Amino acid sequence: MTTAPSDGILVTGGTGFLGGAVVAELLGSPNWPRTVLLVRAPSPAEGAARLAANLRRFGASDALLARIAPQQIICGDITDPGAFAGDRRLTVITRVLNCAAVTSFGSHPMIWRTNVDGTLAFAGAIFGLPHLQRFVQVGTAMICGDSPPAVVREDDYPKAGVSHLVEYTASKAEAELQLRSGFPDAPLVVARPSIIVGHSRLGCGPSHSIYWAFRMSDAMQRLMNDPRGIIDVVPVDFTARSLLHLLLKPTLAHRTYHVSAGPGMSPSFRQISAAFGRALGDGRTTDRYEVVTYEDLVAAQDRFHDWFGRCNRRLMLRAMRIYGTFAGLGAAFDNKRLLDEGATPPPRFTDYLHLCVETSRGSTVPEQMLVDFM
Repeated sequence: MTTAPSDGILVTGGTGFLGGAVVAELLGSPNWPRTVLLVRAPSPAEGAARLAANLRRFGASDALLARIAPQQIICGDITDPGAFAGDRRLTVITRVLNCAAVTSFGSHPMIWRTNVDGTLAFAGAIFGLPHLQRFVQVGTAMICGDSPPAVVREDDYPKAGVSHLVEYTASKAEAELQLRSGFPDAPLVVARPSIIVGHSRLGCGPSHSIYWAFRMSDAMQRLMNDPRGIIDVVPVDFTARSLLHLLLKPTLAHRTYHVSAGPGMSPSFRQISAAFGRALGDGRTTDRYEVVTYEDLVAAQDRFHDWFGRCNRRLMLRAMRIYGTFAGLGAAFDNKRLLDEGATPPPRFTDYLHLCVETSRGSTVPEQMLVDFM
């Protein structure tokens, strides 16, 4: 999918996991010469270097990295749009993809300032651009809270009375609500990825985010939910391609989309266990997971060092509580809207899980966890 030569594309969050995957897709495409990136850096040269370092995680070659020009870097942060709002390069921008966010599942002090206040300030500045045609805001399907239906549809959320599991999802829901109410006539499209784990070709090479939770359960052979339950997981490269499809497609039928595996491609934990067995070569033919409560895990914490190596037991228990609750939701996120727009169907997590196993052999579960609790 391409845009007209006069169109300009602005992407934020390019030094992160999802934003990096987006930029990696753009880098070798015809759209790259008209792409600019908002990067937190003191100078364009340092911003380009930060970007290149991140793209190496996605396998970008030196030849592709040489395409990054300092002129494509706008130095700034979405929390302070006044510092770059007058940049002349913004005057030709027609498409904006906002991937910038604090995605920590811990109590990060910048979650609300970035994900809500910063997003609103940035959007307010961008919506005033003279040629803007579309602003894609990256949200999360997990704004469904702790009691979703078995199949979640885009128009079900956000809504009042939702009990959120972490501040991150609460902040994303609030940002959506305020964007819709504050800018009702803006060319806003919200894309909500489900649970992003690994890369369909590179495994966990770009990031260990969230994969460690599946590895943790498999190491313990314990779950806080029914092994027959499903979980909606997508790789970061599929997510990136889908976001670009929504950004660049000339017309869209809707204003909100799930970027998800959907009901038909969300594996059960029993299937995930079998995929681990194939990858680890341990001969299992079915899952060996014991269903336990959180209290059972607290009682078993003396075994954590056997299962995971050296670790902070308190942090491990906190992670088990959070991710155990997410895993127990059993929800799939309807993606018919996305597929009807012509996006490529998602792969199954179990089809590339072996790559996540291979690219994680040099890291422990506690080491992998840090990316989500920084």
